[in-house]
Amino acid sequence: MVKITDITNQKNKNKFNLFVDGEFYSGILKETAVANNFFVGKEIDENLLADILIESETKQAFEKASNYLATRLHSKFELRMKLIKKEFSSRAIELALNRLEDYGYVNDKEFAKAFAAQNSKLSRQMISQKLSSKGVSKDIIAEVVCAADPENEFQKALTVAEKYLKGKDKDSVRDKLYISLARKGFDGQTIKNVINKLYNTDIDY
Repeated sequence: MVKITDITNQKNKNKFNLFVDGEFYSGILKETAVANNFFVGKEIDENLLADILIESETKQAFEKASNYLATRLHSKFELRMKLIKKEFSSRAIELALNRLEDYGYVNDKEFAKAFAAQNSKLSRQMISQKLSSKGVSKDIIAEVVCAADPENEFQKALTVAEKYLKGKDKDSVRDKLYISLARKGFDGQTIKNVINKLYNTDIDY
């Protein structure tokens, strides 16, 4: 058993500082302290106290993540990184993220679909790279991005190429156009098809 030896206010009006056996133990939500009848002098099983505090922290992490999701969709990885920066414990973070998944608030497949739709002007490879950097799994990326219509990829590359050529001498920048499209993540065959259409030729790069 351990004894609560002090409970003090934090600058955060919704939290207390909890002291156990004369030493600072943890911050705790005021509602958690009230709900569990915490008071100075109370003795409590240390394991039970730890469970109560992790549940309190998990609730805080859940609420913080929910606030992030209210602004835009996030991948699970993005939320984890943001919660780590807020110095939540790894246990509370995982519990909070699991609850968000259970409620359907976090879904990397739906996130990937929405991201691909919002960035529809980008090449499939570029979208894949961006999703990978956001921690989305390769399987989800393959399902969501790589299944895209090749004709749509051609049209995106054609739009980018036409914008690049605007105001330029086409013949003098053909090789630069190829490089520009490649840097934007379009594959070789798509680039070849675009250039052949724009230049009304059939050059094999």
